[in-house]
Amino acid sequence: MIAGLGIDLIEVARFEREVARHGDGVINELFTPSEIVACRRARDPFPAYAIRFAAKEALFKALGTGLVGRMSWRDVEMLEGADREPLRLTGETRSAAERLGVGRIHLSTTRAGAHAAASVLLERALI
Repeated sequence: MIAGLGIDLIEVARFEREVARHGDGVINELFTPSEIVACRRARDPFPAYAIRFAAKEALFKALGTGLVGRMSWRDVEMLEGADREPLRLTGETRSAAERLGVGRIHLSTTRAGAHAAASVLLERALI
């Protein structure tokens, strides 16, 4: 059974402009240390950051809450590798997912030209 669905689309250049305007502090606010390392390994890190940002936005939409209260961008970490869950949740964001009964998170990401997009489907745990 589906617990939630979210989607987000971001223009990569817009994300790059925000980082230029606010500096690396915005990167540290939005991403975990391991996400930052993964993005910096890319030839152009901004599409990688944009995809992760879109995934986080899509997750918050799927929860039906947006980013509220004590939730943090860093409560959501996009993981690499097919043998893992695609997103690791911690803190208040994990608590919100548990309240919804989320058992599995499905993530799909794409980049097309100047845009990055992500969709998140939350599946309820089987009881």
